[in-house]
Amino acid sequence: MASRRAVPARGSDPHSFITSAVQAGRHGDADALAAQWEQAAFRDHGPASEQALHWTEVRADLAMFAGDPARSCRAWLTVAGTRLRAGQAPDSPAVEAAVDRAHHQWTSLGESADARELGPVVVELRRRVPGRREGALRHAERLLEGLRMVRAVQRVSG
Repeated sequence: MASRRAVPARGSDPHSFITSAVQAGRHGDADALAAQWEQAAFRDHGPASEQALHWTEVRADLAMFAGDPARSCRAWLTVAGTRLRAGQAPDSPAVEAAVDRAHHQWTSLGESADARELGPVVVELRRRVPGRREGALRHAERLLEGLRMVRAVQRVSG
C-alpha cells in the first residue's frame, strides 16, 4: 500500500508524488499509487483508453526504474497488444514505441527464464510491428534463437 507521504490530495496530479517516491527509492509506493490510478482509469474509461494506457506505461517505466525489466517488458507488451487490439496501426508512433520499449527491456533479461518466456511474445509482436529501426526483427529473432540454443545445451549438459 502506498505510504501517506506518497498519496496526493484528491484532484491533484499524482505524477509529482510518484516521482518523489522513485527518487527516494520507494519504488513499491510509487507503483502502488500508479496501480491505483491505472485501476481507476480502467474502471472510468476502459482498458484501451488513453488514460488507462498512460498509467500502464507509467508502471512499465516504474518497473524499469526499480530494476525489474521482466515486469517492465510485460507492461510494454500489454500496452502494445492493447493498442493493436483497439485498432491502432502497427506503424503508429505509440504502438512502435511500446514494442521498442518491450524489446529493449527483454534484451536486459539475459538468459533468464523470463527472457525465454517473453522472447517468443516479443518476436511475434516484432513481426507485426517491425518498427523504424533497421534490423530490429532480425535482432529479436537472433536473440531468441540464442536463448533456445543455450537452453538446449543446458538440457544436454544437465
